[in-house]
This record gives sequence, structure tokens and C-alpha cells, in this order.
Amino acid sequence: MENYSNDNVIHKRWTPWRVASLILLLVIIAFWIWALSPLAPQGHPDKLDDSTFALAAKPFCVETENDLKDLPLALTSRTPEERAQLIDLGTAIYRDLLQSLAGIVPDPNTNDGRIVKLWIDDYKVYLNDRDLYADKFRAGIDEAFTVSKKGNRWVTEPIDEFAKANDLKECMTPLDV
Repeated sequence: MENYSNDNVIHKRWTPWRVASLILLLVIIAFWIWALSPLAPQGHPDKLDDSTFALAAKPFCVETENDLKDLPLALTSRTPEERAQLIDLGTAIYRDLLQSLAGIVPDPNTNDGRIVKLWIDDYKVYLNDRDLYADKFRAGIDEAFTVSKKGNRWVTEPIDEFAKANDLKECMTPLDV
């Protein structure tokens, strides 16, 4: 047997890197314990707590979608003025939808009311973008349709995310321009 002295024993030291690594590991473990626990938020942030609004909105959206299908696609128009008019007609149909939906919005003091109001506000921005696009055609400018940004995303993204999260595919942004 070999004789070990204290001089041959390797002592592991707690260096700043080892301490930082241990802290990081503990933070990661704590995060996953929290994320998988009932304390963490669950589901989609746009999902309404009460489905009453979505159930009431669906028939309005179906009717709007059908009304829009009755119009020719703006892309099929022969003149810029005709295309602008078709865009205006589609926009008017969706403004009527928003007016109908405004009558069934949940109480604005609730989370659902706040989410629905944000969704309708985003839709208004989108409809204003359609107005600007139609005006460009009337002015003889033929360019691609673009929508406003909301943060670092196009405004249509939160509109469509809300619609998907609440089973309102019929309320997604129209693709008629």
C-alpha cells in the first residue's frame, strides 16, 4: 500500500466559475420545477377564460366570411379603380363585423374583455391599412399590400393568433386583397 500524505491529496477549490456553474444549474432546475408545476401559467395567452364571446362571435364571422366570398377577388379587377372599390367593399364588410362584435364584448374590467378589446383594436389597424392600400390604387400606385407592425410583428399575427386560440378561424384576417 502506498502511503498518502496530505501533500498528495488534491483539494478541489470553490472557484468563482464553479460557484457560478452551480448557481446556474440550481436556477435551471428551479425553473423547470416551476414550469411543470400548477403554479406556471397554462395555455395560450389569447385563450379566453369564458367561451361565451367566441361562441357568440362565430356566427357573425361566418356571415362576414360568406359575404366576402360573394365579392370577386380584388386581384381579378381590370383597373386600379375597380380594385380599390373591391378592397373598400371588403373593408366595409369587416367594419360591419367589428361593429357587431363590439356589441358582445365581455366586460372591459375582465381579462377576457381586455383581450377582446386589444383584438378589435388590432383589427381596426388592419382595416386602416386596407384603406391606405385602396387609396394607393386610386393614386395609381400598384405595390404589394403591407400591414402595420405591432412591436416586431405584423398586426395580422396577433389577430390570427387570437382567432386560432379561440376556435374562430372564420375571424382570421381575410386574404382578399
